[in-house]
Amino acid sequence: MKRIISIILLIVIVFVLSSTNPERSAYIEWINHEAMDQSSNLLEKGILSLAGEKVFDIGTTESDYFVFSVYKTDFSEIGLGQITCIGIFNKFIPLSKK
Repeated sequence: MKRIISIILLIVIVFVLSSTNPERSAYIEWINHEAMDQSSNLLEKGILSLAGEKVFDIGTTESDYFVFSVYKTDFSEIGLGQITCIGIFNKFIPLSKK
């Protein structure tokens, strides 16, 4: 009986994690919003509001693991660094900033 309950609980957990795995578009919106919040210059905020999502979409790679996703946004070629985030439960958690 304990084994059946454990299997059912595992299935429920996997279902909840997979249904709350955020999509790439949600990540692009989130990182654009974060960049606008960290920007202190009105010109930067204006540029981010107009073209930020396209720029972040080009520089982002996604690894989807069904129950969570790992997003890497790389702007090291232009001197802005790299950020790695995990998307789980419809939230984004930054793992590293370089």
